[in-house]
Amino acid sequence: NQARFLSDCITSLRDQTYSCWEAIIINDGSSDNTKEVASDWCKRDNRIRYIEQENQGLSRARNSGLREAKGELFQFLDADDMLEP
Repeated sequence: NQARFLSDCITSLRDQTYSCWEAIIINDGSSDNTKEVASDWCKRDNRIRYIEQENQGLSRARNSGLREAKGELFQFLDADDMLEP
């Protein structure tokens, strides 16, 4: 239930000078409009993917993201986090 922060988080990621990244948004049972916000970002940037699952907790959500990731380096970024430029 952090949809209100998600756009700022993704914007901070997109503002990085390194552009070869992927973002996997794991919706771990949110009851707010996370799906709509994430889906909008997926349409705008093909480096962003969205996965929805029943609430299983933070560790399982992160493990879901790791299973789907295609890169070699990983950084966990919660919806209420922002990256410095």
